Amino acid sequence: MASSFSFDSLNQAQRQAVATLDGPVLILAGAGTGKTRTVTCRIAHMLEKRIPPEEILAVTFTNKAASEMRERIGGMVSKKAAKEMTVCTFHSLCVRLLRGGIDKLGYKKNFSICSHSDQVGMMKQLLVRKGGTDEKVKPEAVLGAISNAKNKGLDPANLEDDFFAHLAVAYQNELRAQNAVDFDDLLLFAEKILREHEDVREHFRQRFSRVTVD
Repeated sequence: MASSFSFDSLNQAQRQAVATLDGPVLILAGAGTGKTRTVTCRIAHMLEKRIPPEEILAVTFTNKAASEMRERIGGMVSKKAAKEMTVCTFHSLCVRLLRGGIDKLGYKKNFSICSHSDQVGMMKQLLVRKGGTDEKVKPEAVLGAISNAKNKGLDPANLEDDFFAHLAVAYQNELRAQNAVDFDDLLLFAEKILREHEDVREHFRQRFSRVTVD
């Protein structure tokens, strides 16, 4: 399988990272120093070494980055191999996982993902129901507090502000009643399933022999 990249185009540290195909590799460098290129070259090298493309998972932070990575790999090795890989964002990976296992958390597999506007509308309704019609209580402020708690691995039900905590419980209950999740839940629920269910972990171990995060 021919490749359009050369080890000569990489510095010593980059060459070492690209050539190391077994075991964990951590690439630490400043912005604009070629981290993404190194990661992409490493994946291309995996394909050169006949690692099946369907066993390679590459995760990025944005859809644009995922698309660009797939395109670069296609240019380096082959478009067919790049297409057969799984290249996606964290959130889209979690959606895939949850589509197959969210029933373990009491949801139906045809769950919906709540958009920001849907979240705001839901919180406005909850504020009216809970008597928080004071204009000083903004739906965005409550949602922000809930999101911050989730991102820190904390239970929003334990927010310091009792009213916000009460709303957080009502919000999560409403999401469940609608068989819906928000974007923070995608990450949290996927992590919970992987941590608590060996069968799901084993499925992904068998599916992907190489995992790369950019």
